Amino acid sequence: MKYEKLSGEIIEKVGGKENISSLIHCATRLRFTLKDQTIADTEGLNNMEGVLSVIQAGGQYQVIIGNHVADVYKVVVKMADLKTDNHSSEVDLVEENAEKKSAMNRILDTFIGIMFPLIGIMAATGIVKGFLALATALNWMANDSGAYQLLYTVADCMFYFFPIFVGFTAARQFKMNEFVGMAIGACLVYPTISTLLSGQPLQVLFVGTPFESPVFTTFFGIPVVLMNYSATIIPVILATYVASKLEKAIKKITPAVIASFVVPMFTLIIIVPFTFLVIGPIAVILSEAIGSAIVGTYEISPAIVSGIVGALWIPLVIFGLHGAVVPIAFANYFTMGYDVILPMITGHSFAAAGVVLAMALKIQDKKKKGLALSAGISAGIVGVTEPAIYGFLITNKKLLGLVCIISGIGGGLIGYTGTKLFQISGQGIFAIPSFIESEGSGVPTGLIVIVIVMIGSFLAAFISTLLFYREKNQTELSYSSNINK
Repeated sequence: MKYEKLSGEIIEKVGGKENISSLIHCATRLRFTLKDQTIADTEGLNNMEGVLSVIQAGGQYQVIIGNHVADVYKVVVKMADLKTDNHSSEVDLVEENAEKKSAMNRILDTFIGIMFPLIGIMAATGIVKGFLALATALNWMANDSGAYQLLYTVADCMFYFFPIFVGFTAARQFKMNEFVGMAIGACLVYPTISTLLSGQPLQVLFVGTPFESPVFTTFFGIPVVLMNYSATIIPVILATYVASKLEKAIKKITPAVIASFVVPMFTLIIIVPFTFLVIGPIAVILSEAIGSAIVGTYEISPAIVSGIVGALWIPLVIFGLHGAVVPIAFANYFTMGYDVILPMITGHSFAAAGVVLAMALKIQDKKKKGLALSAGISAGIVGVTEPAIYGFLITNKKLLGLVCIISGIGGGLIGYTGTKLFQISGQGIFAIPSFIESEGSGVPTGLIVIVIVMIGSFLAAFISTLLFYREKNQTELSYSSNINK
């Protein structure tokens, strides 16, 4: 079995399969939740062939593998007898030491567990939406044509019905019936609700306050403040969490012979009205408040804020702290329809690609040259930078600093021009269509700025490295030898 030796050694050095509480993987990392991190052999893992580095952050024990992490993950799951399924990369185990983690880490881990299985399809549909926006902006396709309308269903279906998808993954995360979670999400985007919102309100609550809310219907005489829940995430996550507790309580008092339909029935009858009456409006108001606070901070000085985030992004990745920023960006996007955080970091992957590809031209060792080419292409094409960071940059402070400076300059330019991300899509060059607003016409300024930052970051890093980098006894490449052959 391919990767069997590597996987077996990883399991052994994290303390054996008995020490594993849960496991997920991202683009380059195996993210373990261990019962006891102190018994893991971190030094041994760092020195292993096939392991780039180990990071302990956010309550997770992260073993950085590289682009083939998904293949290693499958073997680790099989060898460690971990239970999983075909829909998610999360191991279905109860985290025995959850109470030892901080509340913020638990919230972050939960959010990542819910959103991670959806990122691939979000990126796919986002790229389609971006290309359609580009096609209409350049008058290649009319937005009332049949071709556009059919393709737009591909681009928009995920986002329009997003609460249903999130309801499924949230239910899995909270260990409840996934189809009940889907039903909760479906209720939030049910067409009748949208029809009610388009009518005349029966009354208006909290008139003259920031919480002024029109009432379009009632529930047994109780005013219902309806919201547009399409393309939202927080309401369905909170509703599913409460439903998971409710489901467990109902199961305890329901005879097994009728539990299969009685438990979902009473769970939905209780949680759906409660969501429309309480959870939904509160969640939407909180989401909007958080989004406004983020945008308010950003607008104090967009260029400075964006420049700082761009410059610090790779250090955040190195310490495993970047995961805390992504949920904020997602919340931004789903609340306001655009995001200003993810554009800030556009330059970092292209700067990393420029440095590492220039290094590849100067490296004499054929094996290391091949590794540098692979890492550089990975960073530039798909935006996965860990192989470049841990294979080459982390051992050369000057080149790492160069990448951070170039990324910061790119971020500053993006902030200064107010460039926004209008679709959640892929990284690297696949992010380009994401900066086109669907309702816009012509080539948007933001798109031009992004392309300039991408090309400029790559060329500045590539040329600087060619001019000033000198290979010194190959010691700075010691980490690259750890990449799996």
